[in-house]
Amino acid sequence: MFQLTNKIAVITGGGSGIGKAISILFARMGATVHIFELNSEASKEAVRQITYDGGRAFAQVCDVTNQREVLTAFNKIKHIDILVNNAGIAHVGKMETTSAEDFDRILNVNVRGVYNCLYAAGIHLDRSLSEP
Repeated sequence: MFQLTNKIAVITGGGSGIGKAISILFARMGATVHIFELNSEASKEAVRQITYDGGRAFAQVCDVTNQREVLTAFNKIKHIDILVNNAGIAHVGKMETTSAEDFDRILNVNVRGVYNCLYAAGIHLDRSLSEP
């Protein structure tokens, strides 16, 4: 299995589902995990589980659709090695039952959210690449 000792990972949507599984695995592999999650209780539970198992994890409530909020969350972390852009939503429905608001929400989370996190992480990743 791979090792992530001394790596700092940000995992969006890391409090539930696939994101939680990634958070737990990365912590077991030695990473310090920062969980960015809209659901505060889910992120706290994931952190409790990780720390109970001896890992290091931190939770931040973060709406990935809000660039200012994303930048603020990333700026709380001094160094980032890994970004797992996992936050996303699904919509089950047909075109005729999907409202414009539903479609906008899907785009905001699944596209704009990814962009916002890449934008914010890029600033930190560029900085870490230039440091000795």
